[in-house]
Amino acid sequence: MLASATVLVVDNDPITRELLEGILRTGGCQVLAAPTGNVGLLSLCQQRAQIDWLVTKISLPGLVDGWLLADEFHRHRPDRPVILLSEAIAEAECPSIDALVIPAIAPMRVLEALTSLGSDETSRLVNSPEIARAA
Repeated sequence: MLASATVLVVDNDPITRELLEGILRTGGCQVLAAPTGNVGLLSLCQQRAQIDWLVTKISLPGLVDGWLLADEFHRHRPDRPVILLSEAIAEAECPSIDALVIPAIAPMRVLEALTSLGSDETSRLVNSPEIARAA
């Protein structure tokens, strides 16, 4: 299921964004990348039917942050958690969002998380000390 999935990656750090793109493409995903929350929101609105998963940094410069992107993604994919990248797990505490929080310093965990989510193996994943569930 993940091999044909389209993932939208939103991160203002070009190194992290390009690293995530490479990791996800190696895993067989189609990747759309956005450097800002504004561009990410535009991508979500224009290509919502094609986007299967959202991976976004929580703290983004400007008016559109990861939480807003997660809300928009869930309007069209309410059954899918969002992968949130965070510098601090405490930053990710929001009871209204169904998401997995991955430390920004562990981008390799994103592919593992998406693979687990795609195969309903989230119990193994959420029990990892590096990953927290935000809802």
